[in-house]
Amino acid sequence: STNNQHSSQIMCDTWVSWNGWYRLFIQGQSVQMADTCVDEYSCGTHAPLWLNGGHPTVEDGVVTRDVCGHWSNNCCYFQSNPIKVKACPGDYYVY
Repeated sequence: STNNQHSSQIMCDTWVSWNGWYRLFIQGQSVQMADTCVDEYSCGTHAPLWLNGGHPTVEDGVVTRDVCGHWSNNCCYFQSNPIKVKACPGDYYVY
């Protein structure tokens, strides 16, 4: 959650091998990635990631988006490989 400003356990996905499609949940509720710059030290990490380019509509199908990490007062200091995003019927997204 972008409201998580401080955490006793900082999370980092540097060494995660992402593979496949992911749907995000917080406490059993479907959620989406932030699609605007997130403040540093939010989301339980130092350099939070956000989806650059916005979320698609169901009609858009699968789209490609960049993911940025906010660090050193630069909203896109860290740039990931592009990811695929799809809006699904039922009002949720997969990444």
